[in-house]
Amino acid sequence: MDPLVASTVMAASGVGVRVTTAVCQYLRLRWRVRHEQAHRETLVALARSLPEGSRFHEVRGDGSSVSLTLPQQGDRPAEQET
Repeated sequence: MDPLVASTVMAASGVGVRVTTAVCQYLRLRWRVRHEQAHRETLVALARSLPEGSRFHEVRGDGSSVSLTLPQQGDRPAEQET
């Protein structure tokens, strides 16, 4: 095989590998963002459905956690009108 052709093929395959890797990373990050958005929407819906004075604690697989305590109606600060 001609050295010029061989080097061109090797360079093109290297570029192809880099492009494929970049596309895979993009797709993985995109999936992660959508997954986090769906999780956030679920937590918001859960918080809205809980009665006053409830507590919620979630520990996720990655070690992070979310704690939520809904105050009683009398414990909430008064809203100010502007």
